[in-house]
Order: sequence, then structure tokens, then C-alpha cells
Amino acid sequence: MKEIKSLEIVAGEWKEETTMWDGVLKRDIQPQAQLIFASLREVADAPEALKSRIVAHFGIPPFLLSSVCLESNGFSGFEPTLDGRGNLTHYNHWSRFVIKQTHDRLSPKPDFLRHHSMPPGTTISAAPVHGKQSAQYGWEWYEMGFFVRWSAAEPSRTAVLCCDVPSALQASLRYALRASGAERVRFSDPYSVFGVVVQEVISLYDSSVWAMRNHICGWEAARQQEDPDYPLLHEIARHAIHVSETLVVASESVRALEVQHRDFMALSSGKDSPWLKNYSPFSFSRRILTALHSRSESNKARLQNETQLSFHLAAQRDSKIQVKIADEANKETTAMKALAVITMTFLPATFVSSVFSTPFFQVDQAPGDEPASLTVSNHFWIYWALAIPLSILTFGSWLIWDAAWGQVKRRPPGNQEV
Repeated sequence: MKEIKSLEIVAGEWKEETTMWDGVLKRDIQPQAQLIFASLREVADAPEALKSRIVAHFGIPPFLLSSVCLESNGFSGFEPTLDGRGNLTHYNHWSRFVIKQTHDRLSPKPDFLRHHSMPPGTTISAAPVHGKQSAQYGWEWYEMGFFVRWSAAEPSRTAVLCCDVPSALQASLRYALRASGAERVRFSDPYSVFGVVVQEVISLYDSSVWAMRNHICGWEAARQQEDPDYPLLHEIARHAIHVSETLVVASESVRALEVQHRDFMALSSGKDSPWLKNYSPFSFSRRILTALHSRSESNKARLQNETQLSFHLAAQRDSKIQVKIADEANKETTAMKALAVITMTFLPATFVSSVFSTPFFQVDQAPGDEPASLTVSNHFWIYWALAIPLSILTFGSWLIWDAAWGQVKRRPPGNQEV
């Protein structure tokens, strides 16, 4: 397995150490306070002998290594260990926090890893459903697990197993613990060190919420684009839903932490001051998470507003295009009218030319220098007998059709009987 890093109190100061699991498990004297950074999936997939030693050393419940817990979106729990006389010997706490962090450039993920339920006892795959491959598309998941092992035997000792913690959080934890000082650690309280851990975890939730806000503000600033990127808008909405989901679960987990800590301090037989017994390092953290969830819900509301506005703007642009099309149609109608006027201008001359070319008229050439004569047939009345009624019938039919069509167009909508 890979090397693991740890923070522990040595000579009254927090010191950093890099070692292997054997170095942690074979120590004769464990430090009073210790943070170990490791991967829970690597522990779950470790050789059975090593995994059994790690589980036994920290008292890790086997179900925490199941696929249900390794793929959960968050939880919090505890378990006391009692001796034969009912006295507390060890106190274990475990929790899981999941955070979705988006980066500057988002793009839809073209595929996904299908989830398959696994029967009990199945070896956990080292490839999680939310893997690091999503970072190339502009987001990633932080799936962190924590396990606190507290020993009641004097002197009390606390070991915090920090699993799958991103490197940035590891650095902030080192700084926060060193800044607070080893003297502020209350070894009689199993949650003393973990309270600092939770406060630093909340900073990742804060970064997650503000990253979503940046994407929404960027969309608001570019809302007047002619061709908005609707898939990107829905991609932002998808991530915003996940951010709110993780905040709700984290708030419930910290609320459970607060209750667990209060119950432990109430049942503890230590000589702590009543002020310390009633103090919870998780009350403020829970309120911060509640505030972040409110901001996340505000982001979702703003995003929904932008979605509606985008569709309204698209409909408005379509309406303007329809108006332009109608204007072009009117121009075409005007052109057709012009053609009709031109046709009517030449129609009388064409009519006269056609009439005089019929057999009802005959031009007789006179001999010599005498002028030609035009002879009109005695049957010329037949032309008028047919042309005049047909013209009247055609013009009358057009008048009737035009009047009927005008009534249809003037009829208001909704008057049709159902």
C-alpha cells in the first residue's frame, strides 16, 4: 500500500510524519492525539491480513467498508465499547462528508459509470462511481470519511482516521491544528480534535457554494447572447442540485454530531467544568452549514429564474423573426399587386388586338391605288353574346367569394360552436 501521512502531538506540539501502516500498527506507545490521512477504499481492498489488523486496531465496524457506506452521500454515527462491569473503555465515532466542487469551465460528461448493487461480502472495487475522471469536465467529488477512536484509559488517547481527504484540506488541517496549539486539545473529549476537522471541512462546502455562484453570475452577465448555451445552463443546474443535496446531508450529520457530543459530555464522569460540558464545538458549524444551504437554495432560485428568462428571450427573438417574415410577406404582396396593375395596363390593348384578329373582321385589298376596306361579319354579335355574360359571371363570382372570405376573416376567434 502507499505511504500514509499523519499529524500527532509530540512534546506538546503537532508534528507531521510519513510512514507505512506497519509503522502505525506496531507502535508500542500511541500518541495522545493523532490524525492519520489514508484512503478508505485502499483499506477496504487491502490484503485480508492487513485489513483485519487495521480494523482491529481502530475498532472499525465492518459495515463501514461496505459499498453502501462507501457510496453514501453522508452519515454520522457512534459506538461505545464497555467492559464487563459496564465501564466505558473506548468510544468510536464515524462520519462521512461528500462535497461537489465545480471549476471554471464546465462541460457535459459524455458517459457515466453504471452503478450495480453488490451482495454482502463482495470485494469493493477501487473505482468509485464518482471518480477523478470527472475533473476534465470541470467538476469533482470530495468523498471524505472520518473515524475517531478514543481510549478512556489514562492517559486518554484520540486517533482520527481521515480518509480520502483532498490535499488542500490536509494542508489547512495542519495549519489549523498548529495555530490552535496542542494545549487546547482536551484529551478527555473524543470530539475535541474532530471539532477542528469539521470546521475545516465546512470551508470546502463554502468553496463549493461560491463556485456555483460564480457560474450563475457568469451566465447572468452573458444573458443577452444571441445564441445562449442551453446545455451549459442545464449543466449548471444539475451541479447546483447536487451542492444543495450534500449541504442538507452535511447539516443533518453535524446536527447528529452535536447531539452525540452533548450526550457524551452529559454521561462522562470527567471533572470538566459545567461550561465545557455544555459547550459543543459543532453548534456553530451546524449554523454555518444551514446558512450555506440557504445560499445554495438562493443560487438554485436564481438559476431557475435565468432558465425562465432565457426561454422568454428566445420566444421574444422568435416573435421578432416572425414579424420580419410578415414584413417580407407584405413586401411580396405589394410586388404581386404591382404585377397585377401592370397586367391590367396592357390588358385593354391586348383585348383590342385579339378582337381585331378574329374572323369577324376581314380586310379586303382593293385593286389599284384604291384603299383597303374593313368588312365586319354579320355574326359579330355572337362574340358579344358570349363575352359579356361570361365576364359578368366571372366578376360576380369573384365578388361573392371576396365578400364571404372577408366575413370569415372578420369573425372573432372563440365563436365557433363546440
